[in-house]
Amino acid sequence: MIHRKELERIRNVLIDRKNDLENELTTLPEGSLYCAKIKGCWYYYQLLPKQGNRKKEKRLGISNDTDKIFALVRKQYINKALALVEKDIKVLEMAIKHYVDIDEESVMEKFLEKHPELSAGIMHGHQRDEEWAEAYDRQEDFFAEERKHTSLRGEAMLSKNELYIASRLDHYGIPYRYECDIPHPDTDRVPDFTIRRPRDGKIIYWEHLGLTGDDSYMKGNELKFVEYADIEIVPWDNLIVTYDTPDGGIDGKIIEAMIQGWLL
Repeated sequence: MIHRKELERIRNVLIDRKNDLENELTTLPEGSLYCAKIKGCWYYYQLLPKQGNRKKEKRLGISNDTDKIFALVRKQYINKALALVEKDIKVLEMAIKHYVDIDEESVMEKFLEKHPELSAGIMHGHQRDEEWAEAYDRQEDFFAEERKHTSLRGEAMLSKNELYIASRLDHYGIPYRYECDIPHPDTDRVPDFTIRRPRDGKIIYWEHLGLTGDDSYMKGNELKFVEYADIEIVPWDNLIVTYDTPDGGIDGKIIEAMIQGWLL
């Protein structure tokens, strides 16, 4: 289901792009650009096609009209880009039409109709993603007065940037737990997000550091990452670390890259 949604998302992005290009095309000059080299110098012409009372193609010299030259160059690009976008949209629509979900329920639907008592043997860790995401004790009493943001799942969150990450995970249907204890006896740390990667069930932890200008906060997190490494939670394997921008914002492109590269 995640992959189907991503195909649909890309297709919709291309449809929007196609509409933008078509709208821009209506603002550009009629005809096309013709370039001719005469005695070592380039001359530029606007070719007007046969149309209405115009019985034959007409060529107008525009070598001194830079704006029109560039507008016709832009028009040439848009026409080529539209052809490519339309082709890509058709390819994606074909892929969406023939795509088959590989989630457990879809693949084993007929089997489960006959043997619902055996469903646990099919799921990752004998527990469906949705059930796994809900089956934990939330840290709702931790800084409860500062939890002013609510996720799509109804969870109270500490920061807008955590809320943004949660919304992107929800967008892709990626199962996660917010502020869940790590099940290891050598740490009492609580990562921002504990994620079960849909494609293989691997557990990935995500820490987002907000107060990047606070030295004591950052030093505390350095110690946290040392503890993580001691229990084999490391950035090159099962830990994502992102940061606020200097002004306290978030870079959506980085968040998207982490999701695309690590979790899908």
